[in-house]
Amino acid sequence: MLIENKKTSKKDIQESGYYRLVRNKRIASLFQTAHACVISNGTELEHCIKKHSPYKVYETQYSNVSLKTGKPVKNPQKIDGTTPTLNTIFQKYKEGENCFFPKIRISKDELLDYGLDLKSKNHIELDGVWIIDNKLRVTEIKDGSDFDTKKSDGEIKMFKMLREVFRNIEHQMNFVLWNLKDINNNSVKSLEASKYITTGKTFSEEIGLPFDKINSERSEDCPKNEKYVIEEMKKIIKEYNETNN
Repeated sequence: MLIENKKTSKKDIQESGYYRLVRNKRIASLFQTAHACVISNGTELEHCIKKHSPYKVYETQYSNVSLKTGKPVKNPQKIDGTTPTLNTIFQKYKEGENCFFPKIRISKDELLDYGLDLKSKNHIELDGVWIIDNKLRVTEIKDGSDFDTKKSDGEIKMFKMLREVFRNIEHQMNFVLWNLKDINNNSVKSLEASKYITTGKTFSEEIGLPFDKINSERSEDCPKNEKYVIEEMKKIIKEYNETNN
């Protein structure tokens, strides 16, 4: 992902926390753009996993032409009936099909059928559900080597609900820390969360994903990003010297 192409907030950079750190608009803007890329890297990883999935992918389908007029549209339109549901998972499991559901939502109403109440939420969203050799694999993918302990509490609660939903199916649930090299060196403080942790490499080997190839593809923009940051730093230094000398 190219830093120079990343769009950020249109708000005045001087109103940001980045500016408060240094009181320099150019430095703050570079911080903001780089941080936005780091956050978006998680979505990029999800796309790479979907792209390299060895199994059929089931997800909502969109059309670039109007479903009513047949004419091209600016914003792709969702095709009715293509969005996978909890019933779709059970159906594919029953059929014995190896497949992958990226970013699947399970609605409040679907969970109520199992006596599970989300209360204020309308749905839960999973980073991925895999069906492989009659076993279900539920994953939350983290593009890094650790994750927010507070956020993990909610995800653990979600896993517990899903255990009830899939109680009659062989299943496994994991937090996949993509960049973690050694499972014993994780920085997760929650003992309960640590039970679900696996590395990106181990997960890839078990699923059949090309771990090294995915990482290589995601590194293709690094030389350009390095050059861009260095050039921006040169401008920052030049501007600083002109202002302070």
